[in-house]
Amino acid sequence: MILITGGNGYIGTEIAKILLKKREDFRIMDNLSGSNPLNLLYLNRIDFFWGDVRNDEDLRLAFKDVEIVIHLAAKLPTTPGLLDKVEEVAKIEEINYSGTLNVLEEARRKDTTLIFASTCNVYGIGENISEESKPNPLNPYAESKLEAEKACIDYVEKYGMDIKILRLASVYGFSPGVRFNLVVNYFVLRGLLGYKLAVFGNGDNWRPFIHVHDAATAFLHLIDNGKRGEIYNVAESNLRIIDVAKTVKKNVNPQIDIELVREIKPEFSYSVDSSKFLKTGYKFRHNFESGILHLVEKLKSLKSQKI
Repeated sequence: MILITGGNGYIGTEIAKILLKKREDFRIMDNLSGSNPLNLLYLNRIDFFWGDVRNDEDLRLAFKDVEIVIHLAAKLPTTPGLLDKVEEVAKIEEINYSGTLNVLEEARRKDTTLIFASTCNVYGIGENISEESKPNPLNPYAESKLEAEKACIDYVEKYGMDIKILRLASVYGFSPGVRFNLVVNYFVLRGLLGYKLAVFGNGDNWRPFIHVHDAATAFLHLIDNGKRGEIYNVAESNLRIIDVAKTVKKNVNPQIDIELVREIKPEFSYSVDSSKFLKTGYKFRHNFESGILHLVEKLKSLKSQKI
């Protein structure tokens, strides 16, 4: 059985959808604090456990009969400004690092394979960054993920556990748990509603991207591929934010305007190299433009449904 921690979220619900089609045995563990409980209505026939990775007893129960764990449970800042608040930073550390330690310890006791969800954010600023590059996390979220990565590697070295780490690019696209506080989805939604797209600075800052379906299948791919103790960048595209906006305008609504908000400084710029992951035999299904069109199609189909 596969356990998906944080499985009611953006990526977890897409993994669940895939596993349902394959008729695989799996269980979702989620405390429903950062995701919409209505997501579960899209995923009938699931084994759901309402629990928290900070609670040892919850983990003990959730791990029953589990052979593989996809560890997605994490605290993400809903807005960048919250990263300046002490209580927000403390909760990020508590869930993303301490919670991961709890998951690692239970996985060790049960001799469970673990695939850990990290982020390309750990690198900070840079171009075409490989896994050999030295991380330079620039915010508490990235710092917590890097510390959790180190704990994972420590468990591999100390106990010989089968653990693999995915450093994910910025995710976009439709899933049952789709989020609209991510740049691509946010731009697409605004475009569909006829609103202009605001790009901070001159839009020349780079970001890596991956469609949510590809992110989901990347985790499943690593169950039987890749090497224990290895870290993999997973990004299909590296794009400037201005080019993201132009692609959305072209494919969603050519009538909308793109506004450069030069007085607001954009977030740091980075791009990553995913060739190591591709050497494991993985192939992306969505390029950026096809991913945008798929998202538009899904949102338009929802718009046409009657309530």
